[in-house]
Amino acid sequence: MNIRNLYTRAISFFVIIFCFACERTDLQTIIIGGDLIDDATVMCYADTFDIEIETHYRDSLFTKNGAYFLVGYVDEGEEIGQTRTTTYTQLSIGSEEAVNFDDRTLDSISLSLALEKTSLYGDTTQELTLEVYELIEDIQGDSADYYSTDEVKYADTPIGTRTFKVSDITTDTVDIKLDSLFGVKIIEGAEYANQEEFAKTIKGLAIKVKDSQSPAWAGKYSLENFGTVVTMNMHYFGESEEDTLRDVYYFGFNQRFNNINYTPGTLTENIKVGDVVKSEDSNNLGFVFEGTGMVARIKFPSLINLMKKEDGTLREVHINKADLAVTAVGPTDEGYKIYPASNLPPPSGLYFGFMNEDGTLQTISSESSQYRLLQAQFPSSGDHQISYNSNTQTYTWAKLAQYLQERTFREAEGLPLDDDGLVLLPNQQSSSIRKLVFAGDKNDLLHPLNGQPMKMRLIVYYAVFNDPTYNCK
Repeated sequence: MNIRNLYTRAISFFVIIFCFACERTDLQTIIIGGDLIDDATVMCYADTFDIEIETHYRDSLFTKNGAYFLVGYVDEGEEIGQTRTTTYTQLSIGSEEAVNFDDRTLDSISLSLALEKTSLYGDTTQELTLEVYELIEDIQGDSADYYSTDEVKYADTPIGTRTFKVSDITTDTVDIKLDSLFGVKIIEGAEYANQEEFAKTIKGLAIKVKDSQSPAWAGKYSLENFGTVVTMNMHYFGESEEDTLRDVYYFGFNQRFNNINYTPGTLTENIKVGDVVKSEDSNNLGFVFEGTGMVARIKFPSLINLMKKEDGTLREVHINKADLAVTAVGPTDEGYKIYPASNLPPPSGLYFGFMNEDGTLQTISSESSQYRLLQAQFPSSGDHQISYNSNTQTYTWAKLAQYLQERTFREAEGLPLDDDGLVLLPNQQSSSIRKLVFAGDKNDLLHPLNGQPMKMRLIVYYAVFNDPTYNCK
């Protein structure tokens, strides 16, 4: 088969599709443009494919130097479990080569956290107590990686604390007053030649929930604006003590990472790092848990039979469109019928990653921890997420056609495949803790809105050329 010729036919075919009206004559065969299209061309669709979903529990997540601090404590019930998060961070003196606090006297020091209210997760009616501790162990620089299971030692006594509800925060900023002794320690250093010298004296902060905190909620605090900052107010004297001058210094944040401690519930307590759980062993459910290495692998069926004739030769087939719909279900609701049980909106989008044959996820390079995404292979589409539809309560992505076409061609030509299947990835796996449960393709759950099956479905629309006797399968 000449692949170039087939693509040329497909492009010509699409031009005709958009130029002429369409008339559907039965449930499977579509005649487009009447007798203006060669009678040897047949349009079909199929939605009876078996799709397997597996849960892969990979190792801990790379969380170093992300765009958010993640702090909180959430209990998602007996089935899902509990998650507690802590942030460890260095302070930064910014781009200045040296800082001099000589002759300064501290007035106050505080930590401000820019709370992203659109990303709250958990019971936001509950109070949350945040505590700030001074680190007593270094966070290493660019030469070291930090993951969601890592920790850094901090002092026994907090240097700042605040108890609040979300409703108490009217300006999207959580302000925490810090112990003046911490500010005095910074000033007593007088002059710091550079960031490295500053970090030797002031190792950084740990921001965590109080150990006795009851389950509440978790928040993300953005570092992409000036709302998250440590502010140090000082004064000094001019020519006389009556001539008092005020000074303010703002510290940013340098090396940092989030620790995410997940205690599994009954659905996942027997799944260990490195495990692969097939759909039939998890009641036809797949798990995508942010804050953990738990992702769902989608095993698409081979489409080679669409192209093979009975005599073993290949027919000309082009996949025009492929839709995948996956339904998020609520494991804490009776019958698993509604997601989520807490009525919190699920994440607005997911991603497709690529899995290797050894179970690892493909990254953009051997030196990078950033995943290679299917959506990024088609940047002109402008659609980089599998979007969530609140009306149908499903995630749908309709740009799988090219991926499946190329994969089927490679299989037909006996060429090695570029991947061993796609993986559903959360869009903020290392800076959020939402938990998603998906219904597998054999699940018999019914949708609460329309009574339709909630199982995973792949719908493929394809064109068959030069084979007028072909019956759509």
